[in-house]
Amino acid sequence: MIGQAVFNNLSSMVVFIALARLLTPQQFGIVAFATIFIDLGRVIVAAGIPDALIQRVEWDDDVASTAFWTNLSIGLALCAILSLVGAPLAASLYDPTFSLVLAALSLSLLIDGSTAVHGAKLRREFRYKTLAARGMLANTISGIAGVALAYAGWGVWALVASRLFAASIGAVLIWTSTKWRPRLTFAASHVRGFLAFSLHLLGTQLLAVSNSQIVGLVIGAVLGPAALAQYRVGTRALNMLVSMVITPLQSAATSAFSRMQDTEGRIGAAYFRLTRTCSLVACPVFLGAAAVGPDFVHLVFGKQWGTAGQIMAINGLVVGPVVIMYFFTPALASMGKSALALQSGIAASAGNLIAASIAAPFGVLAVTAAQTLRAYITLPFSLRLLKRGLSIGPVAMIKTIMPALTAAAIMAAILAILQRTVLLEMSPLERILIMVAVGVPLYFVGLFVIDRRTIADSAREFAPLLGRLTNRKRGPEQHEKR
Repeated sequence: MIGQAVFNNLSSMVVFIALARLLTPQQFGIVAFATIFIDLGRVIVAAGIPDALIQRVEWDDDVASTAFWTNLSIGLALCAILSLVGAPLAASLYDPTFSLVLAALSLSLLIDGSTAVHGAKLRREFRYKTLAARGMLANTISGIAGVALAYAGWGVWALVASRLFAASIGAVLIWTSTKWRPRLTFAASHVRGFLAFSLHLLGTQLLAVSNSQIVGLVIGAVLGPAALAQYRVGTRALNMLVSMVITPLQSAATSAFSRMQDTEGRIGAAYFRLTRTCSLVACPVFLGAAAVGPDFVHLVFGKQWGTAGQIMAINGLVVGPVVIMYFFTPALASMGKSALALQSGIAASAGNLIAASIAAPFGVLAVTAAQTLRAYITLPFSLRLLKRGLSIGPVAMIKTIMPALTAAAIMAAILAILQRTVLLEMSPLERILIMVAVGVPLYFVGLFVIDRRTIADSAREFAPLLGRLTNRKRGPEQHEKR
């Protein structure tokens, strides 16, 4: 699954860059806006039912068949609503092309409904290799098809076709990977049984997706598809760096915390260690991205995405609240206090909606700045929840990231000055190369001057890992001699 995540991130980014260069912001934004509704619909189609099947002690074909027909019915209903109601409304109130795109993409919800139970069975049997292979193959074929169609002049429909190809190919592969087939049976008692578990999960998942999509929804509705496309490219550029550098640490957090179920003191100490380690990477990545953002986007995506570069720079400034809260949900979930994480999510969603709604009339850059400001405004509330859940004081939590944050801020400030003076006449590629070459050693020197203890503590954290890697490289014979 890690291999799939890395492959999908890299391959999807290559496709994303190619399509961003071949399509206009308006075309890109129309599909991005429609995708917001599709992503929300995908959560509703699943309705938490696959997770309910996975957690059952034994697999029951009758229960699974009922779940299959339930997911398929929800997918069919949502497809009909978006096609027959949502699309005509969008055509009259928003944009005719958007309405057609929304209707076409709604077919993917029906496809998702037909594969939810099959995917649950594969996950239940720990056949993650099969799932990973299926995902990589579907993404590769659909990505190549999308780029080819965009190059051939299909415009917005290249993106639509690519997404439908991915869903269809994935469905065929997942059906052929499992021998299970649904029976022609449906029992309301089974529905009540798994919905009792899945409805709470559905609410949490809907909140998470809504929180990630609500800003895009406001931008698309108020400012239009082109502005939404600029926002998507700007945020995707930073997310690309985060997904390859920081997300692996976050992915390991749940497993790490699950081994410490005895006291909140142990989990609190682990939270400190993970947050400190993450800050050493996240702070220079985010603030470095803020410094090189405009040049990076211009170089990678093209000059038509100039606003996206400024969005990437503004997004990089949110690093403080982000790094503190990276492991918030895994830590609380491991202690059975997920309600506190839900409260934090609700506050973030409400804050995002209010901030985006207020800033939208002033443009997409104002919306981006409002989101960054919102993160700092709601941070005290999240820190209070952290204290309630893990008994971690807000001051101590902030102090643990300050060395890395201060060193990265100094680095970013110096890079920004160089960018606007000495490096001003250089090309974007030359500026990026020089800024990276200067920024990396500058950050570590600053960190050493500010708090060398942080470096020493982190070195002790990684020493056992480095020792194991060294032993592996020695080989069995050298290891025996040692």
